[in-house]
Amino acid sequence: MEFKSGPIRFQVGAKPRDREADRATLRDIEAKLEADEVEAAVALADAALADGLEHPLIFNLAAERLESEDRFGEALVLLERGHSFAPGDLGLRQALGLCLFRLQRFGPALPHFDALIAAEPDFAPSHAARGAALDALGRSVEAEAAFRRAMALQPQNLLAIAGLASVASRAERHAEARGLAEQVLAVEPGYPDAIIVLARADMAAGDVAAADKRLRGVVADSRTPEGLKALAQSLIDDMTPSKDRKFDA
Repeated sequence: MEFKSGPIRFQVGAKPRDREADRATLRDIEAKLEADEVEAAVALADAALADGLEHPLIFNLAAERLESEDRFGEALVLLERGHSFAPGDLGLRQALGLCLFRLQRFGPALPHFDALIAAEPDFAPSHAARGAALDALGRSVEAEAAFRRAMALQPQNLLAIAGLASVASRAERHAEARGLAEQVLAVEPGYPDAIIVLARADMAAGDVAAADKRLRGVVADSRTPEGLKALAQSLIDDMTPSKDRKFDA
């Protein structure tokens, strides 16, 4: 489930716009999305934005393209512009909060998730995202509560399950953490956070070989974010006797 952009709004400017033409453009974009022709919809949105059409759907699609190209800074600028244009649009606010999170700006992301929850208290993804931001800020107790609320609303929310697994793992509740991590991996094999949770559970059980194998897989996977690679390597180093470590000359 995602938030829908609101009604058409037109910014007053020096140059009058053809409102019927703009509405037709938006209808074309929505039709492409309904037909699952996402690339075509994004191309239309980019062209419309370049032509001066400002609308929440336009900003959101253009920002999604930038994020898909790892141009998160540019996406953030565009989403902030869109949020200023339509501050009440929940879809834009959700996208803005998530973009800030991906840029590891967890503090600025949190108020957006709070606002989303205030507007839509039963929207599970907002609770899960809020939990992830709180967890990144070191506020584990609040994060756990947010993850549990998300799971109560949407039991299969992977972000919430994985987040709760990580919280439980760090609290050394390894049996609980293992069960949650296995739920995640049953749906998303290779999910690095969940693999690290299992590795920690293996370490706690004394199965160093299994933990080492899992962690080296995380480090070797090109899809693993750098921060998680560093964490996995740190855990490997902690398990490796100092005499067996290899140091650069």
